[in-house]
Amino acid sequence: MVLGILLLAGCTSSFQADVESYMASMDDVHALDSEYDEKMSQLEIDDLPETLSPRNEEIDMERLASLIETLDEEIMPIVTQMEEAVAGIEVSNEELAEIHESYLESLELKGTFVQQLSDYTETYYMSVRSNESLIQLSQTFMENQEERDAVIDSISDEAETEEVDAIVTQINENSTALEEEAEMLQQDKSRAEKMEHIDEVMLPLINEHIQSLNEMNLETDKGVRVRSLTLEMYYGFEKYYEERKNTMQYNEQLQELQLQNILPLRETYQQLDQEYYDQLNEIESELS
Repeated sequence: MVLGILLLAGCTSSFQADVESYMASMDDVHALDSEYDEKMSQLEIDDLPETLSPRNEEIDMERLASLIETLDEEIMPIVTQMEEAVAGIEVSNEELAEIHESYLESLELKGTFVQQLSDYTETYYMSVRSNESLIQLSQTFMENQEERDAVIDSISDEAETEEVDAIVTQINENSTALEEEAEMLQQDKSRAEKMEHIDEVMLPLINEHIQSLNEMNLETDKGVRVRSLTLEMYYGFEKYYEERKNTMQYNEQLQELQLQNILPLRETYQQLDQEYYDQLNEIESELS
């Protein structure tokens, strides 16, 4: 009977030593964990926009930019520090090893959550900016078109009329060709097919149109001005369709990064954390 009590005491003493060793080795990690929780609690993420609407005045772009910066420069480095710290911790006690495994699972979820939330927010931000660029490019196009039309309407002599008529004929041919190719972007095709069409067909076609105008021999000031304004419109087309590709890419990424699938990760790791710390507190309470 005495031997049994001594063995039990020895086992208890050994386990207590394991617990104390484990807690000491995890002390810095737990401190980082607290810092992580504090910074995450300060973030307002529950009302992040899910539906892309560049004209929605409620989208606070400064807030999104600040959130991206906080996630990337403040919170993710904490996760990285925790990952590096736990990588060097070995747990020999079977019971503690099982508890520690739940912490590792939680830490992995934290990293996934922060990275996906950052990716989503940044992609959303870039998508809005891309749509704003499309709107601005369209506005610039219309302004150049209005100015060009005004120059055409002001033509007064035969030489100007001859040159501008030739330019307008070329413009009409170019516009017809471009409109025909642009129709593909409205069809039920994949994003990859549309992006490939822009790269391999539309952008080279616009370059041909630019070249066709540059090759025209013009002598009148108004003829040169009409060509100059048209070239600005064509360069705008290039930027517009490059931006269309960006928008397609961002939209595809947003479909993969569903916010409704990201936010629940936080609840999952919080539950794992609660169970982890509850188990440690229970063990420490029993040993005290």
